[in-house]
Amino acid sequence: MESNTEKNFDFPPLERKKRKDAPYVKIVLILVLFLLCGYLGYWLAQAFLDPLVPVTNDPDIDPAYVSSNVLNILLMGIDQRENEPARADTIILASIDLRNKEVYLLSIPRDTRVEIPGKGISRKINYAHAVGGTELAVQTVEKFLNVPVHYYIETNFEGFAKCIDILGGITINVEEKMYFPEENIDLKAGLQKLDGADALSYVRWRSDGRGDIGRIERQQKFFKALTDQAMRLSTVWKLPELLNELNTQVQTDMKVSKMLALAGKFRDLEGMKLTTEMAPGVPDDINYGGSYWIADQDKLDKMLKNVYADGNN
Repeated sequence: MESNTEKNFDFPPLERKKRKDAPYVKIVLILVLFLLCGYLGYWLAQAFLDPLVPVTNDPDIDPAYVSSNVLNILLMGIDQRENEPARADTIILASIDLRNKEVYLLSIPRDTRVEIPGKGISRKINYAHAVGGTELAVQTVEKFLNVPVHYYIETNFEGFAKCIDILGGITINVEEKMYFPEENIDLKAGLQKLDGADALSYVRWRSDGRGDIGRIERQQKFFKALTDQAMRLSTVWKLPELLNELNTQVQTDMKVSKMLALAGKFRDLEGMKLTTEMAPGVPDDINYGGSYWIADQDKLDKMLKNVYADGNN
């Protein structure tokens, strides 16, 4: 009787088919990895090793006031209307002392009489943006103040109002009733929370008999209130939405890596000191064929020397 035991069959092992292109695939992967590592290293170097204050190599710019510790950012609020060139309605130079954690906001009246570079004429400073855009506006401020402008940030009225709405409004004491229907301005006097549209009305109001000078004082008061709002913990949760709005409504030549590095420097907002000033001068509507603000250059120079003296400490 035949045995019922199982028979063992030994099959030869299957030989894997060798891919002739395997060595080349490995080489390509290694090269890709090398390039990615190189790119990441370059990005990190740009973000963390490059100085926040750029070195100016432009031979046409030889500023009297400069410091490796002071970063200058030109802030511009743009008034863009139909069939009219965009004018810089608000012009503020933010000088940021990175060592001492101080921020100086120098407001320049839009009627300030200055020389327009490359045009051979002197006009109101907001004329520069109208005829030469952001580039000429930056050059004009550099020549007027004798400082380097490292970056610019500009926004229109719509962007300003939306950012204030995202922050939940700003509480401020409105000094008097402000009513100017042609510009949709209608504010009651007293302490109140302003939404974006009303905040825009407040910083644009010029009908108090003091024109642009009174308006600049209100803008400085507004910036201080805005700084107090930014220091509150509740603002942190609104940052993603705020950054998204800034990305769509704000134009700047400052890279994100530099913004992050700057934010890191000022992550402790409670230790920051904010000083607001206005370019000193006098109004003149007689000697120049129009209404101008004539800067007092001596006083202006003293102000700038103080800023840069602190930055060089």
